[in-house]
Amino acid sequence: MPTPTRPRRARLGAPVVAALLALGLAACSDAAIDDAAQQAKDAASEARSAIDDLKAQVDDAKAEADAAQQKIADVKEQLGSLDATAKAEADKAVADAQAAVANAQTALEQAQAEGAEASQQALADAEAQVADAQAELEAAKASAAGSAADSLDELAQQLTTLGDKLESAAAG
Repeated sequence: MPTPTRPRRARLGAPVVAALLALGLAACSDAAIDDAAQQAKDAASEARSAIDDLKAQVDDAKAEADAAQQKIADVKEQLGSLDATAKAEADKAVADAQAAVANAQTALEQAQAEGAEASQQALADAEAQVADAQAELEAAKASAAGSAADSLDELAQQLTTLGDKLESAAAG
């Protein structure tokens, strides 16, 4: 059962609370509110810019990976002219390059979906795999000759570029 003093306190407390709130709001100057709003706008703009930069880097790396896949198909056609030993070495190098490019594409898709920070390890692993495949292609090129050697060299250069773009996307 409420006592008669309780409603009276509530009636007296409401204006006091309202006065305190008004005093607190008055303490925030228009300049402080404007400054806070501008800082929030600047932070949002920087975040949007960082996301756009990452997206551009990932798109660029994905395009490079797609070009490397096409180059792999072209190189496979050139390997028929090699002797059995050189062909076996080149086939393995190209297969490893193809696996590295596929892994890079997966890591880039992950980066695009989750952001570079969340997929940084996948991008670093893909970059390392691409570097290993590039080294294998260089070694296979030494055993090859003519257009097959040229094709292996071009693919190795393409993987070097892809590795650089993976590194940029990881740093993103």
